[in-house]
Amino acid sequence: MTSIRSTLGTGVLAAILVLLAACSGDDSEPMANSTSPVSTASVTSTATPAPTAEEAVIRDYGRYWEIYGAALLELDSTALADVMTGPRLERALTEVTNLRQQGRAVRIEVENTPLVVSVNGATAVVLDTYENSSHFVDPVTKAALASPSAPQTIRDSVTLVRVGDVWKVLDTVRSEGPP
Repeated sequence: MTSIRSTLGTGVLAAILVLLAACSGDDSEPMANSTSPVSTASVTSTATPAPTAEEAVIRDYGRYWEIYGAALLELDSTALADVMTGPRLERALTEVTNLRQQGRAVRIEVENTPLVVSVNGATAVVLDTYENSSHFVDPVTKAALASPSAPQTIRDSVTLVRVGDVWKVLDTVRSEGPP
């Protein structure tokens, strides 16, 4: 019996060695009929460039008009401080209060053409020549209270200051009429 075990043991050992040789860590490509899954991951990063100072000023100036227009139409001044500060904020708060007392609102209709004149640190100046067709409306129905008049050409020199990541309108100097 000893010889059978020795022969059997030698055969098992030989089979194990053949299997180990077949599975050896060779660096060649896996065989085509391999059943092990191959996974490749690809990460594509598309960084959005930060806007230039001028682009940020124009973006926030546009937002100023949106929020200011909504405040005068809805007679709700709660968001004005998000886009204004200083003297301009004080005037806008007074406008909303006065309109509420008069029982009317304003529908802002303007065609802006803003131009950034300068950006110096946290201060920017925008020149905006625009057509103003804004008019009074009923605060509830939003119906015009009178026929809208002809558009006025208005030129504003607007000073904005950066507060955190937002450019807020600090003040405006207005001139009306032809350029």
